[in-house]
Amino acid sequence: MPRDGAIIFGDLKGKLVVLRVTCTKCPRHGLYILKRLIRAHGQNSKVIDWLDVITADCPKRSANSMRDQCGARCPDLPKVM
Repeated sequence: MPRDGAIIFGDLKGKLVVLRVTCTKCPRHGLYILKRLIRAHGQNSKVIDWLDVITADCPKRSANSMRDQCGARCPDLPKVM
């Protein structure tokens, strides 16, 4: 799979133990163990693609207003990349 400059799970090895997900638009949040994510999805999987999958059921994903769309992010990524 082409990387296209995206962060992949393998990039996070040795930098994070847990990948935190939070949303600025709703109370959605979670902690995901990086080793489990790599085992389940592979170290070459893009974090952004995985984030799209876990937020697929969010009612804000298809909000009409751009300001009201799903705000799920991994807030620790900028700190380690």
